[in-house]
Amino acid sequence: MAKITINDVAQLVGVSTATISNYLNGNFSKMSEKTRIRITEIIKNTNYQPSNVAHQLATNEARTIGVSVVDITNPFTSTVLSGIYEACGQAGYSVIFTNASNNDAVELDNINKLRQQDTAGLIINPINPESPIYKVLSNENVVLLDRQAKETRIDTIVTDNFSSVKSFIQDMKKNGYDELYFVSWPIQKISTRLLRYNGFNSAMHYTDDHHLLIVNESSSSALKEELYTIMQNRKTKRIGFFSMNAKVLIQLLTILQQMDYNYPEDFGVGTYEDLEWMQIFRPGISCISQNSKKLGELAVKTLLDKLQQQRNNSPVPKARIIEVPTSFIKRASY
Repeated sequence: MAKITINDVAQLVGVSTATISNYLNGNFSKMSEKTRIRITEIIKNTNYQPSNVAHQLATNEARTIGVSVVDITNPFTSTVLSGIYEACGQAGYSVIFTNASNNDAVELDNINKLRQQDTAGLIINPINPESPIYKVLSNENVVLLDRQAKETRIDTIVTDNFSSVKSFIQDMKKNGYDELYFVSWPIQKISTRLLRYNGFNSAMHYTDDHHLLIVNESSSSALKEELYTIMQNRKTKRIGFFSMNAKVLIQLLTILQQMDYNYPEDFGVGTYEDLEWMQIFRPGISCISQNSKKLGELAVKTLLDKLQQQRNNSPVPKARIIEVPTSFIKRASY
């Protein structure tokens, strides 16, 4: 037996699919009581089950959110996505996910494909928010996540990168560290890295890049040489390192342990990002914990609020930076 459709119900009642949609959404003011009773009878007798697709066609309202992320292999990304999926599901939206793999051309292609698929809106974790594509996207149906542009044209969900790192580094200083180093992927004007680095420098009052150590994904030889020189020349100084995320931390600790140095005896260490294995390490790693899932949930809420404002014919507010606070987890790594 063929499945009953919204068109079938409309024909049996003798009304339009829009009227059936109004009924399904509880909008009874747009129909007579006689029509409402007749629709109820037909739905009951035919055992009609409305589908999301039928609902979208009848109301001209898409119920799918498109998502583009920089790099699915980043632990931060998987947690953000869980927040997005959960929040979308609770609101009755499905999700189309794409991965840019840190490639600008792939990201652009992903965004254009998502726009062509009649999505209600987009949530984008951008490679470079200064890219021309973000100047043509509308704040009415797009939210950016994690990385922010110099000029805020689209609502952007971020963590308190600058202030949290500054406070963390100030605590390391209070614990008697004479010299600290910021360890990072190439900064390249990426807002999260730059803001964290600026917070580090603000706490240490450094005015140059002599305490910036860059991690190269293809080779660790340069970093090894720098770390070797730092540790050999430290003499009586207490040396500490702060990594911009967990993947950088792994490379840092691997190199130092290969040199037979251990924290906190030979150096202090802290990081941005809190992953489960940091609690298992002995001693545990002190860190700045960002609520990655909350970032995803808030991105969905922000987007859906804007979509609702449009349905209500209300103006969407000016684009803004929405900051999610972090927490300081003190363990015994320094």
